[in-house]
Amino acid sequence: MTQQKSRDEQIAQDVKDLHGLGYAQELYRTMGGFSNFAISFSIISILTGAVILYDYGLAWGGTAAVLIGWPLVTVFVLLIAASMAEIASAYPTAGGLYYWASKMKNKRWGWWTAWLNLIGQFAIVAGIDFAAAAFLNATIITPLLANASIDYQNTTLVFGQTWLTGQLLTMGILLLIQLALNIAGINLVAVLNQVSVWWHIGIVAAVVILIFLAGKPDISGLTLFKIQPQDVAGSWNNDIGPISLKYGPAVSYPLVLAFFFSLLLANWTYTGYDASAHVAEETVGARMSSAWGVFLSVAVSAVVGFIFLFALTTHLPALGALFPQTLDTPVQAAASQYYFGGGVAVIAILQYNLDSIVILGVGMGDLLAAGIAIAMSFCGLASVAAAGRMLFAFSRDDGIPGSGWLKKVSHRYRTPANALTAIVVVAWLFCVAAGIVGGGTAIVIVTAISTIFLYAAYGVVIYLGATTTDWLKVRVWSLGRFSKPVAYVAIFWVIVLMVLFSWPTSGNISFPFMVITVLLLLIYYFGWARTRFKGPQVQGAEADLTELEREFDQAASQL
Repeated sequence: MTQQKSRDEQIAQDVKDLHGLGYAQELYRTMGGFSNFAISFSIISILTGAVILYDYGLAWGGTAAVLIGWPLVTVFVLLIAASMAEIASAYPTAGGLYYWASKMKNKRWGWWTAWLNLIGQFAIVAGIDFAAAAFLNATIITPLLANASIDYQNTTLVFGQTWLTGQLLTMGILLLIQLALNIAGINLVAVLNQVSVWWHIGIVAAVVILIFLAGKPDISGLTLFKIQPQDVAGSWNNDIGPISLKYGPAVSYPLVLAFFFSLLLANWTYTGYDASAHVAEETVGARMSSAWGVFLSVAVSAVVGFIFLFALTTHLPALGALFPQTLDTPVQAAASQYYFGGGVAVIAILQYNLDSIVILGVGMGDLLAAGIAIAMSFCGLASVAAAGRMLFAFSRDDGIPGSGWLKKVSHRYRTPANALTAIVVVAWLFCVAAGIVGGGTAIVIVTAISTIFLYAAYGVVIYLGATTTDWLKVRVWSLGRFSKPVAYVAIFWVIVLMVLFSWPTSGNISFPFMVITVLLLLIYYFGWARTRFKGPQVQGAEADLTELEREFDQAASQL
């Protein structure tokens, strides 16, 4: 019988493994297995993606978007997560996918994987916190300020500026709070992520139990499990004209194609679970914990998410309540071209079913919606943490402009403070730009972009895992003989979803954004990176790495 290692012995082994990869233990290794799982579970956040895009999915696919789409997407995403978990167990280092690709193939593959993942990380932080700001305003901030006769809403023009809305201002403040918490240390973030797990499960349990006990009957007129697109009016937002997205002819989509568009609801929810790999250098027992964190975060979210969505979908109000007036303009109910990403559908469902239950003068539906807003804030906190580690790891190998500043680690908190700051600033500017370009459909743009780029990076490393063999010798989490078949099915799904979510549905301009971004990266790569980027760099010999770690320990003891 193999004797189980103590925590100190396991940390010593983790540090030895990290030295073998060429890096010193600069970050603070203190996260347990549950905390590692919690960060990915919090970023997946069934109370963020599944809520914000619920009306989008319903408008494109009817109830089939949830009742068929969620299980369908779950099967493929579990395969993707399983393939990534295997590789995570072989290379337990921050930056995850970038390092994997570099070691499995070469620095060129690593550079491109890093940029795909990094753009996706910026976009997912932007999408999560933009959505969280909308929900915080709608459920907590706006009602509170209304009591003081202050009119502050998502669409409020702050200081009269058309580019700075109430939603963007709240998002900026929320990001600053998340930045401060993240800089303050991984211990605090780990505890908050654990709270996040139970908060998500608690809100889901409350919604499901109350809806089934006290909810009202479904009066939407939709048939369960049936593909019933509600986008019947047609507009520029579902134009696929070859020249102009705005002025080309409207197109009637086949039922099956419309259903596949609705899968953005599930697939955007299932993003960010690579976070367990990004925090590997701060996790005890990193090889196994990171692998299980990647896989179990998807598996648990799949079950909890479906129960939550099933309760909502079987207790719908009239369709007119799900697609109300937007921006003070009368609109045709149940037409997804008027979708503005406010999460109004889920709020309407909760109010319809539960606002007859009143606590301290507030309807239970509104209280639960406020609870969802807090869950979204937890999601953003975890996403900033993961994205900051990814940027730090790439900068540590001088892969990005400003790497000298971005790779610095705070001696006081042992966190990549500069990289975290950059993530927050760029994510906020990302939403400002999306709002200027896409107006009310900014959330559709941001979510599609984050899904495409993150999954492109996932697909690259899974492909490399299926076509190389050296990494198999050091993995400790294995699919055995199913490894390659699972990987190839996973790659197939990545290709499918990249085509689907590049389509210009509901104002989505992700395809031209993707093309422009890739062109800029090509210019940057051939103009600078191809000859100057060296890939993963060894920070020094064993003695050098130990000395660097001693400096951090001494600095900590003096504070």
